[in-house]
Amino acid sequence: MIEHAFDYRDRVAELACRPTAWLLVRRSGLVREQRRLRVEELAVTAVLDERGALDEALAGRDGVSVDRARERVETARALESLPAVAAAAYAGELSDQQLAPVVRLADEDSDREWARRAPHTAPADLERLARCAVKPTSEEAHARRAARELTMRWRRNAGMLSLRAELPDIDGALVENVLNDMIDRMRPAKGQPWAPRAQRGADALVELARLGRDYDPERDPDAPLPDAYRPDFVLHIPPEGPVELVPGVPLPDAMVESVRAQARLTLVVVDDVGIPVSDGRVSRPVSSQRKRAVKRRDGHCRVPGCTRSHGLQVHHLIPGSWGGSDDLSNLAAVCVGGSTDHHHLLVPHGPYLLIGNPNQPDGLRLVHRDQWPDIRAGPDG
Repeated sequence: MIEHAFDYRDRVAELACRPTAWLLVRRSGLVREQRRLRVEELAVTAVLDERGALDEALAGRDGVSVDRARERVETARALESLPAVAAAAYAGELSDQQLAPVVRLADEDSDREWARRAPHTAPADLERLARCAVKPTSEEAHARRAARELTMRWRRNAGMLSLRAELPDIDGALVENVLNDMIDRMRPAKGQPWAPRAQRGADALVELARLGRDYDPERDPDAPLPDAYRPDFVLHIPPEGPVELVPGVPLPDAMVESVRAQARLTLVVVDDVGIPVSDGRVSRPVSSQRKRAVKRRDGHCRVPGCTRSHGLQVHHLIPGSWGGSDDLSNLAAVCVGGSTDHHHLLVPHGPYLLIGNPNQPDGLRLVHRDQWPDIRAGPDG
């Protein structure tokens, strides 16, 4: 057994004799010194990284996760181009939790600004801003969705089913929104105590399963969810950067259009720090009646050459986010999933547009979005 010369209890007893004001000053000095040494460590890490002298064994030696070790290397690299942020960190003004996200958020142009703002910004807010500094791509959104999972396991001895789920952006917000709404509506019988929220959450999940069991897509494939269970999503629109579905969860532009088809939307314009500037009106999805009218009119996927008549979805020729309307002249049926799945080829998700008059059997043609400005300009430019 290793014996240590330092006795923590003796040190605590010694410090207990000090006045509170002295202890507060001493603690502040120690925190600053720790932060200064951490920046020194990052500088050493940057040099070692340039020499290729670091590997994943570093995490084991430091007693941290591999992800944490990689984050330190990335922070060390980033600080080389952020002298003002590095100076603020060396002066003890930035904690580890603030420094890691701010180096992802700042660049050479905003270095001085973030050196000034970051010390007064909560780590969670810096993380959110860093995540939303770069608009996610459709590919990243698809990767999130590909990572979805739900696992179920019976605890036989307890007679309980255990669930674990990972849901991406829109799916996660949809489940959270609906379950929270159902939980809030579950009131006890008069004179009875409230059940804990966790229990009401379990009851809400069971109720959703019952609703799903009673839903018959063959009888009415366009049957809408009751208004009580159609979620209201609030989308925050900043001056720059991506729309946020919930704080810290940015969406690619293409996905904003797909959210519109699932829920009632309230668009909220926010300033640089997320403070609402103005509220928008609720935007409702295309009605079931209009969807049925489009599918009856078209009968099959309207992508030229496709005759698929099942698995159809109503598509906006000009997306609503581009100013397109819900008029029948801007709607067409396209196939989703299966062996063809033409919907993913079309804007705003894909590179192609269906343009023309969908009310005519031969009225639509497929063009690449790069041609769109030329097409709108007409033959005379």
